[in-house]
Amino acid sequence: MKSGPLALEPLAEIEPISRESVEQRAAQALRELIVSGRLQEGTPLVQRELAQRLGISQTPIRLALTELARAGLVEVGENGRALVRRLTREDLEELYAARLGLEGLAARLGAVAVGPDELARMRTVLERLDELAVEQDVDAYLVGRWEFHSIAYLASGRTRLVAEVERLFWRGGRYHRLVLSSPERFKRSVRSYHDFYAACKKHDPDRAERVIHDSMRWAVDLGGRALPSERERP
Repeated sequence: MKSGPLALEPLAEIEPISRESVEQRAAQALRELIVSGRLQEGTPLVQRELAQRLGISQTPIRLALTELARAGLVEVGENGRALVRRLTREDLEELYAARLGLEGLAARLGAVAVGPDELARMRTVLERLDELAVEQDVDAYLVGRWEFHSIAYLASGRTRLVAEVERLFWRGGRYHRLVLSSPERFKRSVRSYHDFYAACKKHDPDRAERVIHDSMRWAVDLGGRALPSERERP
């Protein structure tokens, strides 16, 4: 993929409410640019340039980059320079291994806990996902995917678990886009949500977990074939 000088569209300046809020908003702005692919893998992240574009000092930028490095979206080299983390087979496998356990648990708990109101809301979102899959609107589709699953997961009352599952889901945003690259893949993806809805409707935790696991393994198999290994990097 392309790497080179930082190329960002103009961004609204961040209001200096507090150091913490400025840092959080800077991190969110950069996270969205990375996950959406507008900042491609390998792109250098120069603190001075980012600070100028966001209209803030370099201190919250440095803290935001540290947060994004912990989240796995930014890597810092031995020379201290930050860049958008490259997509690799190992990163994909490790990310989905973490999701496999936590989201499988959330699926089991949610399938048992959902009631008529949650099922009705899930059905509404599922109908929208069917339309978005035909349109291949990746951004809206990913938002709908999380909304759909989170309705079931949150029914369990396990908010800490759901927050961690959500973090990992959005952390994998670039990999989601890699998988959703054709009409056939959208069809396969949305079919798994129909299966998950059916499992929730029957309050079947085993089936709900199996649907999640099968879907993730499918994504890893597809993504893994398209990605380089870290051992192949120069």
